[in-house]
Amino acid sequence: MKKLTKVCALFFALALSLSACSGGNQAAAPAKNSPGTAKDGNELTIEQASMQLVKAVDEGKYKLVSTEDLKAWIDKKEDMIIVDTMPAKSYDKNRIPGAVNAELPVKLDETTPEQKDAFIKALGTDKNKKIVLYCGFVKCERSHVGALIAKEAGFTNVYRQPGGIIAWIDAGYEVEGSK
Repeated sequence: MKKLTKVCALFFALALSLSACSGGNQAAAPAKNSPGTAKDGNELTIEQASMQLVKAVDEGKYKLVSTEDLKAWIDKKEDMIIVDTMPAKSYDKNRIPGAVNAELPVKLDETTPEQKDAFIKALGTDKNKKIVLYCGFVKCERSHVGALIAKEAGFTNVYRQPGGIIAWIDAGYEVEGSK
C-alpha cells in the first residue's frame, strides 16, 4: 500500500505540469485561485490518468522515475539506457539527451515480433542495467508496453518516466533533435 501511495503522489506531482496534455475539457476555464491540480478545471481527467498509471505500474511490476530524478541521473552520468518508445518522427524532433529510439505501439497485443526484437536488442545484454523508458505524456502507454517487454525478457532494473517528453520539455530541460 505504501508503494501505491508513493506512485500516486509521484503521478499527481507530474500531472500538475501535464494536465493540458491530458485530453480533458479544454474549453473549461480555470477559476482564479480554484483548488485542484488540473489547469483546465477538470480534476476527473487527472484522476483517470493517475488510476491508469497506478494500474499499469502494479501490473508491470516496474518502477517509476520522475522527470526531475531522471535529469539528476543524466547529470551524474549514471550507467543506464534511456529508450524513447515514440515513432521515429517524434524521436527525431525532440528527445531526452542520450536516448535511443525503439518504437512501440500503445498496446502490447499490437507489438510485432520485429518491434519486440528490435526493442530488446536496443536494451543490450546486461539484464541488471538500469533501463529508463518514456513516451509522449502520462496517458501514452508506449513506455508501459516497453516496460512489460523488458520485464518479460528478464531485465530487472526497469523504470518508466511517465511524463514523457512533454514533461521533460515542460521542466525546461534541454532536448536533442531537430526541433
